[in-house]
Amino acid sequence: MDLTLIDSGPLVALIDSNDNHHERAKALLLDELRGWTTTTACMTEAFYFLGRSSGYAGQAALWRLINLKVVLVAALADSDLESSESYMERFRDVPCDFADASLLALAERTGARRVITLDRHFYAYRIGDEFLDVSP
Repeated sequence: MDLTLIDSGPLVALIDSNDNHHERAKALLLDELRGWTTTTACMTEAFYFLGRSSGYAGQAALWRLINLKVVLVAALADSDLESSESYMERFRDVPCDFADASLLALAERTGARRVITLDRHFYAYRIGDEFLDVSP
């Protein structure tokens, strides 16, 4: 099974019907409903933005996706933290925040190369010399 990583933006857009990307996220994500993998850093972002936009109702919807194993939350290893720091430095001009860097570190460790994100700057990120398959 190929691992697909998911950033916080598509998760927020899927749940928040007022999000500008809601319809696009719905079309993409509901079409291939499966266990996407993310990091605790991305979950923190998603819970924060959902709390601001729709309160606990939005956060509860994200918890349902986690509890149903639609979204899998990968624990970061110590080596992922080191890699995250390295990615944040390497791509500091893009920019690269901790959530993005944690996905890059997880991609590096697991071999995953597909990332579902709404962030255009993900196209600039590379694992070694290898670009990621970025959707949508």
